[in-house]
Amino acid sequence: MKTATLLIGRMKHVLAVCGLVMGLSACASIPEPTPVPGPVSSPVSSPVSNPAPAAPSASTGQPAQNGSAASSRGFENSSALGEAVEERPYSEPSPNGASDSSTAAPYAPTGRSNTSEAPPILDVYPAPPAASPVNSYASAVATLNGWRESDVTPALASFQRSCKIWAGKSQEEPLHSELWEYGSFSDWAQSCAAAEQTNLDFGSAHDFFERYFTPVRLSARETSAEEGDDHTGLLTGYYQPEIEVRRRADIYFNEPILALPKDEAARGLERSQINAATSRVIGYGRPLDVFFMQVQGSGHLRYENGAKIRAAYAGNNGYPYSSIGRVLIERGELTKERSSKADIERWMAENGPAKARELMNQNKRYIFFAEEKINIGEGPKGAMRVPLTAMGSMAVDPRYYPYGALVWLNVKLPQHAGDYRGTQQGVLLSAQDTGKAIRGAMRGDLYFGSGQAAGELAGVMKHRAAWSILLPNALAARLSTQGIS
Repeated sequence: MKTATLLIGRMKHVLAVCGLVMGLSACASIPEPTPVPGPVSSPVSSPVSNPAPAAPSASTGQPAQNGSAASSRGFENSSALGEAVEERPYSEPSPNGASDSSTAAPYAPTGRSNTSEAPPILDVYPAPPAASPVNSYASAVATLNGWRESDVTPALASFQRSCKIWAGKSQEEPLHSELWEYGSFSDWAQSCAAAEQTNLDFGSAHDFFERYFTPVRLSARETSAEEGDDHTGLLTGYYQPEIEVRRRADIYFNEPILALPKDEAARGLERSQINAATSRVIGYGRPLDVFFMQVQGSGHLRYENGAKIRAAYAGNNGYPYSSIGRVLIERGELTKERSSKADIERWMAENGPAKARELMNQNKRYIFFAEEKINIGEGPKGAMRVPLTAMGSMAVDPRYYPYGALVWLNVKLPQHAGDYRGTQQGVLLSAQDTGKAIRGAMRGDLYFGSGQAAGELAGVMKHRAAWSILLPNALAARLSTQGIS
């Protein structure tokens, strides 16, 4: 056994090697690593056959201040409106004032050297039993709890999109300038080439990930407010709404959806000061619909003649986000346990338009939009600048993950509207987006897709999740031999 202490900036990672079996057919064009004896105990926690304990979380690397290119969301997550989950487009300075312009890739995340939170612990899974008689290789991925039942086709689709971005990078560049254990783009080239040739169906997707990847468990040395003692992290959900709009305002559709103002002064107005005269009007919607589309940061607009366009995030007015859910909780109108999007909408409907407007104005932040053509099957672009995939993409804190990283979550997911309890299952996701309040090593946000049904699921998604990372076989094997005794 080797225990590698990986020094990354001021932070430390511990890699405990528990054993590794690579897919023989997967490694035809890469050096065959020597399997590491195992399993062995991790210096922090003993290995188990279930999926990884908790890990990093979701947040935007760098928001675009007042209108630079941004990720898919404007500021708040619908699943926990009592807790701000604000999108930070990738060009906006990070909270500590540091700019990310010096990072290797345009979407490269902020380094984590200025964070006090301990990074997660990487722990290679133990080797599974003898090779299956069906396959010519043994896969540790197949031992993940819930793997066989999970549909990983969306994850394959999202990974294919990540690979298209990576193909344009210098192959010797690291995926993340401060997380060298994720390797360089060249370390992922073989799996990307194979992904391009893989059909998007249940069996092919399972076979692909089982052949080319090794799971790495995640746990944390320390816990924060959103990280429990059981080493799991909070997972919420978001979506892209579809709302009815009109070309001209009427008694019901009277809230303007505005393009980014050309006038700098107009961009700095607070919500209560903004109206149809502030900028060019893209369309008029119902006030609640427009507000919650701003919460998500983008949406589909459906005009009265049936035409549809995407309202994509274009910028904000520079004000910090204030959670209207938290306002209602503090006023005693809602409880922390029942402060979802549906709960807030219900309160607004019961209390009338004047009180609803007063509540929305408590959040001075305002989101501006740009029209985009809708391509069937594509979601809004996330911080990685690729279209998000429903149930295949997630937002993470880019200080702890490179964009494109593959994350396996064992978590309760809602099955229908109002399902606050959820059903325990596994889901594989690509880290392709970020959110302003999704901060730390154990915080994530799952993209549920577009429309009302997706919104109903995202609106009740708030559960703890255990995390694992999937790394290319050769990279995982190399890390296991680079330890410092």
